[in-house]
Amino acid sequence: MWKDESQQSHAHYLFQCMLWVALACAVLLFMPSKLASLTQVDKFLTEYAHFVGIAFIVSSAYLVLDLSKHIINNLKQKKRQQQLAEDIQSRMQTLSSGERAILREFYLRRQTSLWLPHQEADVKSLRSSGILIPVDFYSSTKTNGQGVKEIELMISHIARPFLTKTRLKLPQGKPSFEDISYLKQARPSYLEPLTTLKKSA
Repeated sequence: MWKDESQQSHAHYLFQCMLWVALACAVLLFMPSKLASLTQVDKFLTEYAHFVGIAFIVSSAYLVLDLSKHIINNLKQKKRQQQLAEDIQSRMQTLSSGERAILREFYLRRQTSLWLPHQEADVKSLRSSGILIPVDFYSSTKTNGQGVKEIELMISHIARPFLTKTRLKLPQGKPSFEDISYLKQARPSYLEPLTTLKKSA
């Protein structure tokens, strides 16, 4: 079915009810006369056909409206995703050194998610632009050993294609001693110490 977004919601049960009403009314209204006589519903249809017809029209109209709403919402969602992708691509052109260092950390540590300071300016900026998103739907936080609140974040799927080694100032291939020194020195002080770097970034 096209509507399967909230299995426990009132709207879901209303949709299911209208669907079954429409199907039942359609069967009654459009079944062959011989079959109606055989199942002994011809007398019922003779007396209540207009009520069945009204129920069919109302339930069908609801289903059509629901489908139209679903299609419109999908189109709006796609448009929002497209606009977000364009905004993120544009935002990538103006990354600060601190923001770039945070994004590099995912590659340096070879991790898909990191616990980062919740109130740090560069972290908040990357979150607000949609480049970083919470791993947890509820955006849960924890307090580290220094009493700083942290949130687990990951690079959004929309942003990943735009994060190139050149944009993040990562070395191409095996990093040199100078590359390793630069990458270590450029890391923000609030990140966990990184004692070793992978041989290839």
